Amino acid sequence: MRISNSILFVVRVAFFFIFLISMTSYGQSPVSISAGFQKLTMAPTDADSSYIMRYSRSNDIRFMYGGQGTSLAFGSTRDGNEINTALYNNVNDLIGMGITYKIIDADISYSLPKTTLMEEDRENLEQFRLSLSYTGRQWAVRGFYLDSRGMISADEQGEFTSQPDIELQRIGAQVTYIFIEKKYSYRAANFQNELQKKTAGSFLLRFEPSYRYLQAPTGLVPESRNVATTYGNQAGLQSSKAPGLLTMPGYGVNVALAKGKFFVSPIVLVGPGVAYNTYIAEKGEFNAWNFEWSAMMVLNMGYNSPRAYANMRIAYDAYYISLKPSYITTTDLKISLTVGYRFNNLEKLIPTF
Repeated sequence: MRISNSILFVVRVAFFFIFLISMTSYGQSPVSISAGFQKLTMAPTDADSSYIMRYSRSNDIRFMYGGQGTSLAFGSTRDGNEINTALYNNVNDLIGMGITYKIIDADISYSLPKTTLMEEDRENLEQFRLSLSYTGRQWAVRGFYLDSRGMISADEQGEFTSQPDIELQRIGAQVTYIFIEKKYSYRAANFQNELQKKTAGSFLLRFEPSYRYLQAPTGLVPESRNVATTYGNQAGLQSSKAPGLLTMPGYGVNVALAKGKFFVSPIVLVGPGVAYNTYIAEKGEFNAWNFEWSAMMVLNMGYNSPRAYANMRIAYDAYYISLKPSYITTTDLKISLTVGYRFNNLEKLIPTF
């Protein structure tokens, strides 16, 4: 599987950009680098300055490139209950850009056709992502829209696959509460436009309301298996739409190396949820309340300077959707490199954060 080659490729590119930034930011002298950090950072008024500093250049523009593998499985508790993590049957490379300006962060990315760093012969996925967010000291709010087309699904063992005509859309918001906001910077963990000088962590609590739409014109499994004795009312499932709410407690930590010039920032969130599913299947339309589970693990690591930064991000997401007796699982593994350049305010029309 070429996913290991993908990781190696992105790591090499990341270290190359880190080397360029470190060589061009302040020259060769460690003394001049420290002086640059002192000159181009400032103490926040709402946090402990021995742990968190703000950059004088508080805005940045960034560019991202990476690869993603996604698995989509349609199974039944009558045949077992297993999350399909072994097969990434939907693969694409992503390119994107983002900007942080005062209080707003915006990111957009889309898939590159017929290119892949990961598994060959599965570059069928067409994807578009858009997010807007505001990250305060104690609360972070992120709105997102995701549209994935040309997907295929597999059974829980990955023994057979569907036609590549599945579409999955999600729109929602992530509202995150940070418990130890005076010492742990959620902005430094996710956007690198604050400096975490000293290692610190915090418990997190996320609420995620969302709306999901799944469409499978030719079905999620072969006709020979798509029967009521296995899938109940979900036999012949063609589409499903569901508003829902996830509650995900977790923990994040920023490991600051060399006073924050190098950083390692893992975040883990796991929790249950509930959704109201309306789905159309072979026997008609049905409505049902169902439980869901979600897990998210993110690792950001890279190099910071007051003028630029480089960040490698590894993100893993898993969803379990129970329809009784059937269930849908999705797992995503995304590896990306982001490089950003910091700049000052351009005008005063938008209020300063």
